[in-house]
Amino acid sequence: MKRNLILLFCVLLGLSWYTAISDAVNNPKIIAGHLAKAGELEEKGIYVDAIAEYEAALEYLPNDTEISLKMANAYLQTGNSKKFINICKDTAAANQEDPAAMDCLMEYYVEKNNEPSAVKYLNEFTEEYPKNETARKWLVQLKGSYRELFCNYEELGAIHNNSMVVRKEDKYGLADSQGAEILAAEYDEIHCFSEDGLALAVKEGKRFYVDRDGQTRLVADDAYTNLRMMSSGRTSAGKNGKYGYLDEGLEPATDFLWDDLTLISDSVGACRLDGKWALVSKNGKLKTEYLYEDIIRDENGFCSGQKRIFVKEEGRYHLVDKKGEAVGDLTFEDARCFSKEGYAAVCMDGKWGYVNAKGELEIECQYDDAQSFRNGFAPVCVDGKWGYIDEYNNLVVEPQFEAATPISETGTAAVKQEKWKLIQMNIFM
Repeated sequence: MKRNLILLFCVLLGLSWYTAISDAVNNPKIIAGHLAKAGELEEKGIYVDAIAEYEAALEYLPNDTEISLKMANAYLQTGNSKKFINICKDTAAANQEDPAAMDCLMEYYVEKNNEPSAVKYLNEFTEEYPKNETARKWLVQLKGSYRELFCNYEELGAIHNNSMVVRKEDKYGLADSQGAEILAAEYDEIHCFSEDGLALAVKEGKRFYVDRDGQTRLVADDAYTNLRMMSSGRTSAGKNGKYGYLDEGLEPATDFLWDDLTLISDSVGACRLDGKWALVSKNGKLKTEYLYEDIIRDENGFCSGQKRIFVKEEGRYHLVDKKGEAVGDLTFEDARCFSKEGYAAVCMDGKWGYVNAKGELEIECQYDDAQSFRNGFAPVCVDGKWGYIDEYNNLVVEPQFEAATPISETGTAAVKQEKWKLIQMNIFM
């Protein structure tokens, strides 16, 4: 009995060896036969039957990149782009060491001018597979892709709080971040909306604040000049040659003591008296002595972002917190304010780079000019032309514009290329 079992085992083992050897010899022939037949069918335009041959070949070589892409392209020839896309995605995930499927899919999206779908897929793919170099390279390439939005204005400003100043002829109005009109261009002067939803406007010599419906909500006394955006329940104003803060009702919140005054952000502003600057609260209480030769401010009149302020002492700028305490050891020739997030632009040895909120250099100083990061991008100038970089210092939009504003929360920005236009970054779509 034992001898018979041993004999049976040997027979079965021999059969399995024979089957394995037979498969090793015959499978390539079978696969080649299916592929040859598929090629003949494709030449005749019979793509449905060609797909069946590719599927048969894949039974012997599951997830084979080359065969899978041949089948995907056959589906595309039948008009089934959804199946083509899904096969490319599945193959790219299954064979990450082979870039062919990813490249094929990305080239398809680009050819179809469908970069937003490509970027969306790449964001999801790199989140699941962060070490995939092919996907990351494509993401860098495509994250700087953009399209132009219709915007019929002669001049565009930077976008703040989903609003930008626009000009038609010699009058100004406000449009949203997509270029749609909010307030018609009928004002002599107007500023972007504050976070409180009010915009300072000037018309026929009167200064007042309007809401997004164009309704007047506050009217400034004629005695006040140089009003600015409302922030943290305060705006700065001039009176009889001196500056102070007004509250949300445009009533005095401080005395008018100073020669200049910034807006309040992060519970801090800056005031100048007799040629020196100090940090100040919204109630006019000094946070520091009058120590500084200058304070860096942004285009709206704020000096603080991420609770950081650039101050000038002994001819150089350095970073302090809102209490005036030094942050980091670096000093700079010039700087731009921090926005709510991202790095701030700084100038050293005539070139611009970027520091983080700890005062550490994140991007070496290498650009001719630069603005601070907003929403993951920053405008930089190279040889007189502006483009955009990401926070890894990838030049995602080649320098080509005469002027460029920061990217808004919706991924739009005003740029000038002979004339002003509005662009939409596809990565935000």
